[in-house]
Amino acid sequence: MKKTISGLLALLLMLTLCVGCGGQDGQKDAKDEQNRQEDAAGQDTSGSIFTTLTGLDMGETVLEVEGNAIPADIYLYWLMAKSSELEYQLNMYKVSYGIYGELLDENGRIKWDQTMEGTPLADIVRQNAENNALSYALLENVAKAHNVTLTAEDQAAVDEVLAQQTEQAGGEEAFSQSLYEIGLSRDSHVRMIASQYLYQHLAELANDPASDLYEAPGDSNAYVDHILLLTKDSATNEPLSEEDAAAKKAQAEDLLSQLQASEDLEALFTEFADTYGEDPGRESGAGYLIDPTTSFVQEFKDAAFALKPGEISGIVESDYGYHILLRKELTGEHLRSLAESHLYEYLDARMESAMDGVVRSEALESVDVGAVYTAYIEALQALHPAEEQAPEDGASGEDGSAGSIEGAGPDAEPAE
Repeated sequence: MKKTISGLLALLLMLTLCVGCGGQDGQKDAKDEQNRQEDAAGQDTSGSIFTTLTGLDMGETVLEVEGNAIPADIYLYWLMAKSSELEYQLNMYKVSYGIYGELLDENGRIKWDQTMEGTPLADIVRQNAENNALSYALLENVAKAHNVTLTAEDQAAVDEVLAQQTEQAGGEEAFSQSLYEIGLSRDSHVRMIASQYLYQHLAELANDPASDLYEAPGDSNAYVDHILLLTKDSATNEPLSEEDAAAKKAQAEDLLSQLQASEDLEALFTEFADTYGEDPGRESGAGYLIDPTTSFVQEFKDAAFALKPGEISGIVESDYGYHILLRKELTGEHLRSLAESHLYEYLDARMESAMDGVVRSEALESVDVGAVYTAYIEALQALHPAEEQAPEDGASGEDGSAGSIEGAGPDAEPAE
């Protein structure tokens, strides 16, 4: 079947969203962050494919949160991206699980008059696009509140990204055409790239005990290694004989005795876990970062949280066998991961609380998602007629390239 524009859009999205993957080298007058925010509504957004498709001025503010504006081109970019993503997901669910086929036509296109769990598909796309578009403004607001701006090194990195993108696209003219096809102005493209650096700085603050973004790790996070001696056959999952299970318990008792007498507990524990442990998911010398929601057996979690860092458990029996646990101190990598998770939760909460105050332009009411997406597909088909391909066996409206879209795939949720 024809190569769908969802797949083509995915490739264009990769060009725009992936730092270092491809861009523009002629960005001569990059504004600093403060000026960019002040001038967002008046930026030059001529040359967007969406201008002719919607009749909107791409520099027009269509969303505003806490005084920070989002222009039409960023919103429409995400509206098309989320339409493509949803279409891809529905096709994957149809092929993989035999569900949601009623939401697609014979060509694998979304039936925009359909609903999912009572919500119109167009409304699902609108909300997801709005959330993504607003995330830039909200992130910038949080950064400003914490005196986070782009550094000279950040600006140089952005310029390098643009230079690499221009080269990969095949030159300035080719890259300008790519921006035209995804509907983004150069200012908006740079703004989206720059947001990644602002986020990195906020993540650093979230890991700094002196910052109000920092949240100290609590007892609900534990880094635990274990020695597992299975009482099930690893190939058949059948229980071992009573004699073999008793031998495993005796071995566990012997190992525990040696560990309790050791002067270098962690080193010996790691040696025993590497040598005798039978957990196929454990990496050598490593353990698991868990919290109460982690999907481990309850006996494991109860024993882990009963320990303090540096302590070992007794023999813990579960359906898998006999465990000996060692709770370790959280590593720097764990702390960074937890800090970033906290930042994500903080930003998510800020977004939720800010939604009631979002200002939406009346112009958005004139945007018919299905009609614009269909017209967008047709426009890109006209620009890339040579990219139509013969049918592929088993295809259902998407080729593999569409999997490049963030969040798309058979395991992704179709409605966030």
